[in-house]
Amino acid sequence: MRIQRLVILGILKEGPKHGYQVKKIIQKEMGIFSEFEMQSIYYPLSKMEEQGLVKKKEIKGENNLNKYTYHITPRGEKEFFELCRQIFLSQRQPFVELDVALYFLPFLDKKKILPLLRLRLWFLEKVKRWLFEKEKEHKDTPKNLTLLLKHHFKLASAEREFLQDMIAAIKNGEIK
Repeated sequence: MRIQRLVILGILKEGPKHGYQVKKIIQKEMGIFSEFEMQSIYYPLSKMEEQGLVKKKEIKGENNLNKYTYHITPRGEKEFFELCRQIFLSQRQPFVELDVALYFLPFLDKKKILPLLRLRLWFLEKVKRWLFEKEKEHKDTPKNLTLLLKHHFKLASAEREFLQDMIAAIKNGEIK
């Protein structure tokens, strides 16, 4: 819920948006570096409105259908900064799903997992190329987004290097 509130408030800091616009930004832009996803945008917006973090404004739309835009409130501004502060100061260890499978490595047939690890290497190389191209495409992109792309490039590079070492250790019989 903390991340959800941070994301919505951050998007609304750019300016008022319809709920649908917020959801599209989450899917299109944030999907690049996050698996963050929302089933419904209107439920969290409604809860945040009750908490005084956002304010809903009614606008007459086409065919006299009412539309709503959401704006961040001063209380929402404070909450946004507090959530960012908490995340910057968080001492939680990064979670990588691969680590769960590695824990059970002694129970896995090494001959069966080597092709899977090679496939993961291929995927990581593909991700690195994609991130590199995204960074080249977005020369006029704000610095924070460039930093995000670089961060994920370095994460993918580190995991790729680790997997290469792990594959070598399996092949050399160092991992039973």
